[in-house]
Parts: sequence; structure tokens; C-alpha cells
Amino acid sequence: MADSTIEHKGKVRCVTRSRASSQENEPFVCHSLDDADRDLRPYPSFTTFTLIISVILSISALFMLGLWMESSDLHVDQTWEIRRVSTDSPILHDLDLELRTVQFNGSFLHANIFRQPAGPDVDAAWESLGINYRPVVIPESQGRTAELNEGQVRLSEAYGGGYVANVEGLHHLHCLNLLRQALYFNVDYYRKQGQGAFVNDEFILHTHITHCLDTLRQQLMCVVDVGLLGQIWWDKEKPKAFPDFNTKHKCRDFEAVRKWAEEHQVPEKTARTYLRPPRREDVLDSIP
Repeated sequence: MADSTIEHKGKVRCVTRSRASSQENEPFVCHSLDDADRDLRPYPSFTTFTLIISVILSISALFMLGLWMESSDLHVDQTWEIRRVSTDSPILHDLDLELRTVQFNGSFLHANIFRQPAGPDVDAAWESLGINYRPVVIPESQGRTAELNEGQVRLSEAYGGGYVANVEGLHHLHCLNLLRQALYFNVDYYRKQGQGAFVNDEFILHTHITHCLDTLRQQLMCVVDVGLLGQIWWDKEKPKAFPDFNTKHKCRDFEAVRKWAEEHQVPEKTARTYLRPPRREDVLDSIP
């Protein structure tokens, strides 16, 4: 069987098919050339088109985000990031704790006030950090989200209820101060003062100091600093390498936390009914 084709000005193509045995032609088979050409044109599929549009929109969105961050001085909600890596606390909700760059004073030979030998001025400097603040009051609802439990010390309903708690960061500084006081070149001064931890006997004082030591060990391991200490050269005659402890760090706003703790302290003097009496099952046999 042989085919013959007839075209009409590029619009219609007709094909006749002949049988060799009978020489009879089969009916014309016609179709539009436009239809045929349309099938052969490389039009993109709907999926490809959607993908291209999605990529363009994504790039545009990232570009606009970059412009927004630049125009707002790279402001981001760092408080959210701090919340993510912290135990919940009302401080995180009350304060804007965005991280800020702080230059550490890591001088080896030049001592600031916190490193000076024991004396009234040094004690005042440490006291200004809030190391001896009274506990704070935490509302019932915030206490539960901060992992405080019903068996812990709470206020009487007559005084508004809520939990009595200490800000951990200030406790860490309290511990560091006690270690400073217990240093061999300071301890005699504080023994003579007979104040604070030094009103206790040797066993309790020793226990207090080692408690503070291990608390700080755990805290430093928990928030292990992955920053790097470069090294500097010193001694013009015979240059030697020495670690550069004057580094920059991303820090929370300590002063804001200190002020918050100061403003939320329990009263200096309280009535005997200030605290809610404990349930029998909440009283431990000894200090853990």
C-alpha cells in the first residue's frame, strides 16, 4: 500500500492510501497542519512553569528580607533564640534580652576592682552586682511554666500567692564571690569580719564553698564557650607567645536582669504568715 500526500497552502494535509493489488484508493485522511505543528512546539509543561515562578518568588522574598534586615540595622528577635536555649523564666518575657557584643577585660597583670585584695571598696563592687539580693516573687502561672512545683515554698494567699525563688545567674555570682573571699590571701580578712558565710562553723563553711565550686563547674560546662583565644607576642628582646584573653563575646544584658531581680525582691521584713505552711509530704528529711 502506497501513500500520496496533497497539501493545500500549508493549512491541510491529506493522505490517500493505495492498495497495490486493486489500485483502489482509500478515503482521504486529512488533518490540520496547524494541529501537527502545535504538537511539535516545545511549550513548557505546567509543572515547569510553576517551578520557575516559585524560584523567582523565593529569590525575590530573600532579597526583600535582606533589604528589611539591613534597613532595620540587622535587628532580629534574639530574645526568641535565648528562650530556645534557656529554662523558661518570667525574665525572658519581661525583658528584651537581645545579645550584644562585649569586650572582655582579660588582662593578666592589670587588676580591676573585682580582683583587688579584700577591702570595703572591693566588697562594694561585688555587692553592686546583686549577689546578696533577697529572693524574688514569681506569680503562680509563671512559676508552673518555669518548672517550679507545688511542693516548693509559696506565699500565702493573703499576700497574693506565688513562688519564692532566686535568680540563678545572681546565685552564680554569689558563689564566685564566696570563692574570692575564701582565697588564701583574702580568707583571714573575712574570718575577722565574721559576716555572711563566715558566721558558720568550719564544716558548713567548707561545704558552702565546695557547693559553690561545683555549681560553677556545672554551669561552665553547660554553657561551654566555643570562642577562641588567639595568641600575642610579648618581650621585645626575646619574643614569646602568650594567650590574648581580651576577647569579644555575645552577652545578655546583665544590668537589665540585675535591675529586674532588684525590683522583684520579697520585702525586707515580712510577717510570720507571709509564707504558706508546707504540706507534710513536701517537707524533706534533710537538705539535699
